[in-house]
Amino acid sequence: MNNLEIIENLKEDLPETVAVIGYGSGIYKQTGYDALEKPDKDVIVVVDDFKQFLISDYEQNAHHFSKGFDKSKLLRKKESDNFYSNIGCLKFNHNNIHFKAMVVSRKTLEQDLKTWKFFGMAGRLTKPILYQNIPEELEKAIQRNRENILITALLFNDNDVLTLTELYNTISNLTYLYDFRTILPGEKKSKATDIVSGAYDFFDTTYGQSKLITSSSQYILNPHPIEFVGQLPDNIRIYLMNYLKDYNLDNMSKEELEKISHIIKKYFRKTNFINSIRLAISSSSTLGREETIKHGLSKVKRHFLK
Repeated sequence: MNNLEIIENLKEDLPETVAVIGYGSGIYKQTGYDALEKPDKDVIVVVDDFKQFLISDYEQNAHHFSKGFDKSKLLRKKESDNFYSNIGCLKFNHNNIHFKAMVVSRKTLEQDLKTWKFFGMAGRLTKPILYQNIPEELEKAIQRNRENILITALLFNDNDVLTLTELYNTISNLTYLYDFRTILPGEKKSKATDIVSGAYDFFDTTYGQSKLITSSSQYILNPHPIEFVGQLPDNIRIYLMNYLKDYNLDNMSKEELEKISHIIKKYFRKTNFINSIRLAISSSSTLGREETIKHGLSKVKRHFLK
């Protein structure tokens, strides 16, 4: 089976879902892995009711949960609008394939796509993903998310001319800027560029065909699309406009463009570091402390072996 068939096959054995979206090195090839390595198949499982999905999945597929998992935790779980109360992680085997599933409520996912307040889910959906048969509104939100990350990446690059590879690396790297895993010996420092190298065609098809891109061979002219700041997700838009209120947006100087790049970097430093920690903690609530530690140590081991 190809990866799309594997994702759809998994979907059939889960309780009702809104969508199952594949991502990561097990779905799209990344450089830095040898031929013998078989990364987990990472999927985002979007559901209408986070608590009810987990209860139903435990009843149908108890092996999706760590040994000793206490089902009563799910029954006691209170409904909440808190972002991290509606995200969890599961690791399991399905048809002899290793999966790591990020389960997220549709409302929480759509909130992140609209605001970038947390960027944990929205960031994943800017990179190579694989899916089919998802609701039209969610499809449109994913497309808008890609447009927004392209605008942000172009503003982040203050150079007037850059290569497509530089642009794609920026898009990939924005999700890793100040992620605590890249500070500790876990994720490789080259993770963002490894993603682009392994899935260049995806980036070229997804971003390289945009009307914002004017290219000559492998080089593009940076339009510095400051006029599109107003359409960016709520949190980054407000953050940027607070700094840009005294700027002449119709005639930006080189120094001002460089300042915008620094402002965006500050935003992701503020957003990615704390939220990457909080996402790991929320994942452990369903994955279990032992499995969370085991997963983290496996990344550290791979880091030093490489």
